[in-house]
Amino acid sequence: MRYTLKQKATLLEAVLELYKGMSRQKAKQVISHSEFVVNGKGIEKHPNLPLEKGDVLEVNKVDTTKPKNLTPNRNNPIAIHFEDGHLVVALKPAGILSCGSKTDRKSNSFHDALEEYLGKRDDKRTKLWVVHRLDKEVEGLILFAKSEEVQTLIKDNWQGVTKKYLALTENKPDPENGIIENWLRDASEQRVVESLQEVPDSKFAKTEYQYVRAEKPYHLLEVQIYTGRKNQIRVHLAGIGCPIVGDRKYGADSMVLRQIRLAAYSLELTHPKTGVKISLQYTPVSKFFKPSKTENETYKVM
Repeated sequence: MRYTLKQKATLLEAVLELYKGMSRQKAKQVISHSEFVVNGKGIEKHPNLPLEKGDVLEVNKVDTTKPKNLTPNRNNPIAIHFEDGHLVVALKPAGILSCGSKTDRKSNSFHDALEEYLGKRDDKRTKLWVVHRLDKEVEGLILFAKSEEVQTLIKDNWQGVTKKYLALTENKPDPENGIIENWLRDASEQRVVESLQEVPDSKFAKTEYQYVRAEKPYHLLEVQIYTGRKNQIRVHLAGIGCPIVGDRKYGADSMVLRQIRLAAYSLELTHPKTGVKISLQYTPVSKFFKPSKTENETYKVM
């Protein structure tokens, strides 16, 4: 699609003029999912990019539809929530490693599964670079880069990435909202323990939580972490008497079906190449909020 600007405008304003009646939010999605050429040259995709009167704007590969099949199923085992030429954000199920170790590439990780899925879909070899991880037992949005350069850009600006979680806990926190700060370290039996003061091999950890609502007989919290330590949310919530439902390692009821009710449900970042803000959220399926008890554990792994 080609459009000649009738007056000075930003890229966002030009898209709004081109697609009459479109909302600003939808126009930003068009910018995020499209390629633009101005006067025959490619441009950086930023809503505030200035354009001049008479500029010829071409829009290619527009995809303004919402992602389909966001819930993994037999025909679509991977749920992708955002993808372009630089990044991909997908939903990692509980029960699978985010990525394998450098020494163990046969670990059946989500990283491997996503590479295989994209490779088959696009009929070409696909390589993804790991940006961050989620615990094996935790589901949620996870980000991968499509080049080492983009991986480095994101990691160098990781403080600008906001990750939020939903945690279903056995007890209601007192106070309802708060910040937990202490030091965490690995201990025996693959557990992480906390201490009020720094001790050898410990790392500082900071977690903020807010009470959302009751999910009888449990309680739903929104959690944001400011440090990315192993098992951080699980240890911190257990430490204030609110173990996460299903998290037997940290004191939860052992009769609840094994999946830990912790989900990385929200991810926000500024695109390292285009400067566009990406804001993604999803809602876990209903059984996340209504766990059942069982004597015969069935822990489904992808």
